Amino acid sequence: MIYVVGSGPSGVACAHALLKQGLEVTMLDSGLELESQQKTLLEKLSNTLPDNWNQNDINTIKGNTKVNPSGSFVKGVYGSDFPTRETERFFPNEIKNVQLRMSLAKGGLSNIWGAALLPYIDEDIKDWPIGVKELSPHYESALSLIDLAATNDDLSLKFPLYTKKYQEIKYSNQATSLMSDLISNKNTLNSSGFDFGYSRLAVKVNETNSNHGCKYCGLCHYGCPYEAIYNSAFTLNELLKNEKFHYIKNVIVKKVHESSGEVTITATSRTNNEEITFKALRVYLACGVVPSTKIILESLKAYNEKVTMKDSQWFLIPLIRYKKVSDILNENLFTLSQVFIELFDKNLSANTINLQVYTYNDLYLRAIKNTPLKYFLPLVQYPVNELLGRLVVIMGYLHSNDSSEISVKLQKNNKLLFEAQTNNKVKTIVSGVYKKFFTYKDSFKAIPIPGITKIPPPGYGSHSGGTFPMRDKPHEFETDILGRPYGFKKVHIVDASVFPSIPATTITLTIMANAHRIASRYNDI
Repeated sequence: MIYVVGSGPSGVACAHALLKQGLEVTMLDSGLELESQQKTLLEKLSNTLPDNWNQNDINTIKGNTKVNPSGSFVKGVYGSDFPTRETERFFPNEIKNVQLRMSLAKGGLSNIWGAALLPYIDEDIKDWPIGVKELSPHYESALSLIDLAATNDDLSLKFPLYTKKYQEIKYSNQATSLMSDLISNKNTLNSSGFDFGYSRLAVKVNETNSNHGCKYCGLCHYGCPYEAIYNSAFTLNELLKNEKFHYIKNVIVKKVHESSGEVTITATSRTNNEEITFKALRVYLACGVVPSTKIILESLKAYNEKVTMKDSQWFLIPLIRYKKVSDILNENLFTLSQVFIELFDKNLSANTINLQVYTYNDLYLRAIKNTPLKYFLPLVQYPVNELLGRLVVIMGYLHSNDSSEISVKLQKNNKLLFEAQTNNKVKTIVSGVYKKFFTYKDSFKAIPIPGITKIPPPGYGSHSGGTFPMRDKPHEFETDILGRPYGFKKVHIVDASVFPSIPATTITLTIMANAHRIASRYNDI
């Protein structure tokens, strides 16, 4: 039997590629799911139009997502913390100036992701043993599993769509106003290193018999009641229709061991802590960077050995637009990223700087209500509305070469130790991006707000990997181009743990494409 461990984006893409070759596949998964009470509420909302929703139900959906004025927020989904629950229990850790998310949920972190999709380009993966040529057909395969909301605009010149099956989504009034100004100043912006276009999102736009599509209800950051935002659990449900696919949940894989041409998987039951073993012809680890790293380190008995996790540094820069868009509090919209801006400036970085534009969502108002202004809100409602009608937020990412790193050690007490390795270039580059926006404020028709640029600890943006990087000739704590750690022949890592570096553009699409690429080579080895 072939085993895939994990049901996140890499796991379902890997399983899909294996099944296409006629192979029999079993997926082992921790498989936490939404509570039954929340499922009942979700079903109730999904069968009702937003105008008819009960406010108490909406408050319940929003209840587990918290935001503060600094820009940080703790993201729940449908009022539940199930995507990140129990991680400390099974992956105990000590953290020093690091913020990491991991998931034991069915669908992994795709339960709470931002749904942004953009491929990598060769210039950003020069240190990889493969290039875009090898990834391209697998980008197409990955996108065959996902509904894509996109526009074929100038971004396609550098970042191909890799599919003809995409749907146009209705962008917010703030986004269309911004895009109009960007297009009016296109020559100036392009010559200064800014490429731009509308966002590309893993979102189902149009209603079908099996899905409602986007209703522009504004709840994207709390969990879409219509399940229009892609979750790899959707693909898992499709895989279950294949008679050669099997799914076993409540399994926490601890380690793997190769002997006599087979792999022994040692695992723990999530429900009763009993040890379970499985015998495999081949194993594909798709658990996410933290669990996969721990599994391999424990399998190697590599205690107190340091491996390095690469990270794409997240940062936030708010902008105030010259022109206000009116009545945004009552606008029907989606609240994921609306516009992508890719910055190419060799004076700042040798690599792409990815800038995702977010327009109004009610998290901004909730952040304001968490300041002393909440006591005076009726008196300052007009200036608050003026601010919200002009505010757009840039969520940026840097290439891992320009970002801090995270050292990872498995200690003998079985705890993972994560410690930030600070890269002083981060502040310099983010400051340079801020100055660049200020210099071209008249082209953006927006000015960056001074003093509140946010740079959180590494790991915050969840674009991390590289603990066992792919090499043409791997050494200890490295993998070959099929994700096999040094010393293993029948164990493959197919998540971001094998990325030699982490480009700034969005990570999930390439995670899926690379997992599909590795699994599609089953019969070649």
